[in-house]
Amino acid sequence: MALTVWAAFDAFRRDSVDLPSSTTSTARSSRDYLFEQLKSLDTKDPAFPDMSWSSYLSFGSFARKTKIRPLDDIDLMILLNGRGTESHSSGYGYTYRLRITDNSAPLSGFNDGYGNVNSRRVLNQIKSSLSSITNYRKADIKRSQQAVVLNLASYDWAFDIVPALPVSDFTGSGIAYYLIPDGGGNWIRTDPRKDSERVTATNKRHSGNFLPVMRLLKFWNRRTHKPRLASYYFETLVQNVFAYCTPIQAYPTALQYFFQNCQTHLMSSCADPKGLGPPLDEGVDWQTKTKIRDAMNNAAQRASFANMYEQQGDHKNAIYWWREIFGSEFPTYG
Repeated sequence: MALTVWAAFDAFRRDSVDLPSSTTSTARSSRDYLFEQLKSLDTKDPAFPDMSWSSYLSFGSFARKTKIRPLDDIDLMILLNGRGTESHSSGYGYTYRLRITDNSAPLSGFNDGYGNVNSRRVLNQIKSSLSSITNYRKADIKRSQQAVVLNLASYDWAFDIVPALPVSDFTGSGIAYYLIPDGGGNWIRTDPRKDSERVTATNKRHSGNFLPVMRLLKFWNRRTHKPRLASYYFETLVQNVFAYCTPIQAYPTALQYFFQNCQTHLMSSCADPKGLGPPLDEGVDWQTKTKIRDAMNNAAQRASFANMYEQQGDHKNAIYWWREIFGSEFPTYG
């Protein structure tokens, strides 16, 4: 319960939206421990893909600090040694093939029979090797399209382990992007550094107020009264809406602004902000977009009521309308 809108949002974030600091700390420690086990496999198991980079990239919403409760997965990108390979577009969409140009290449053992590194074979070997670690022998280890998924009974979250190959830029001294499995044996491009840089820059521009608003909106997106957009696509829409607007001053007005202005972005094609993959709304049909647009219209109207009542000093009715938007987990007045 809360007596003011500010107190209601503060309690809502603390109790229902944001990850507790203790959970975040434990999750980071468990992620770092997992990587140490992977490094150990790299030195002890000759069949394990060569991780000569001895480093990883933490990516996904947990790394970007846009994750909301409950913490159900942590993404980990392990960097493999691509020496003796060359990447080439497959000619089909956005997929790439990784050609083996040297028989002594560390990844030559994952040959698909046609001279290319098969990403599914890489994933299968990581899955097999993980099961040899004592602490993970009883874990649920599966291979998904792009990752090896490690579920441990000791944690509420799973780890999505994604093998990646850094591809040099035109100077040869930097990394242009990373290749990760596409689910069919080939590879696709990505670069989580760009996602991290973009969200950090947007949050800085809004004096640290952007990330809390992002998480509040992701909570709204997760509600079951409407179709749900994929997390990364929805995050991109939120960033596009707040990219050039005036700095966020308060959560209530920022939320109303989003609901009023996102509809144009939603009904248009949404390009991959990294410029490396297909449009993010590929596969989202017009009917789904229309239903979400209607939900945004509804939320915009309710947010305008809430902000009107708050300006009049009527926090009871303001909180009522925010509960209409966010549901029963939003605090009641009192």
